[in-house]
Amino acid sequence: MTNPLRLGISPCPNDVFIFSGLILGRVDTGGLRFHVGYEDVETLNQRAQAGEPYDVVKISYANYARCAPAYDLLDGGGALGRGVGPLLLRNGEGAFDPEREILVPGASTTANFLLDYFAQPCPLPQQQRKRFLPFDRLYDELRRTPGAQGVVIHEKRFTFARDGLTLLQDLGEHWEAATGFAIPLGAIVARRALALNKTLEHLIRQSLAWAEAHRTDALVLCREHAQDLSDEVMTAHIALYVNDYSRDLGEDGRAAVAYFLEQQKVLVRPEGDTR
Repeated sequence: MTNPLRLGISPCPNDVFIFSGLILGRVDTGGLRFHVGYEDVETLNQRAQAGEPYDVVKISYANYARCAPAYDLLDGGGALGRGVGPLLLRNGEGAFDPEREILVPGASTTANFLLDYFAQPCPLPQQQRKRFLPFDRLYDELRRTPGAQGVVIHEKRFTFARDGLTLLQDLGEHWEAATGFAIPLGAIVARRALALNKTLEHLIRQSLAWAEAHRTDALVLCREHAQDLSDEVMTAHIALYVNDYSRDLGEDGRAAVAYFLEQQKVLVRPEGDTR
């Protein structure tokens, strides 16, 4: 019996839903076993950069260049789409203030890249202080601090208006309008030394197919990891972030990813500069 592959995903409903067939052992893996760890996406980014401990891991597309020496992109299982981008919000009325601190859910996140992309031709790192926080802590601080500005991700797009926050810019909408491409948010990568890319892509598709055919069971698992999300928000989250690109990027998805990675090179900062 081989050692289990170490799989790292976020506890967000879309990740848990996609991988539920594998997590619950409902997919024939041909003898492969998986040990699953759940962590915030920026923590997963940092672990992948360090090359440990995961064999298969969810990362931000904006982090892939740092992980490419050790990991290959898989053609499915991630988050890519339209109308799914991060939101730049403010607590209270008023316009975006480029001189004021902005809260960001991690230096390696796609949200951070899309914020810089929005700020062109005057990138924010030269003008503005960023403070990096895990996405859940970021949202809590944004809600309790009048005048605060922050970039929110995941299911918070469904709750910000209810929580009294103001939309300054949909960063994904800006990307789509400027490029015509879908938004590459999160990718699944596999350690190159495994040489299992095609097998893993097949298993991810089988896992998602199981979830779609056994939705009630998959949602029970999602609910275990969804913290304080209501069923309504959880199912809306899955409906938005789990789509055809989750099964297979296809030609359009691969073109979007290639363009995104090229644009990232334009805005890349010197190593260690996370301003």
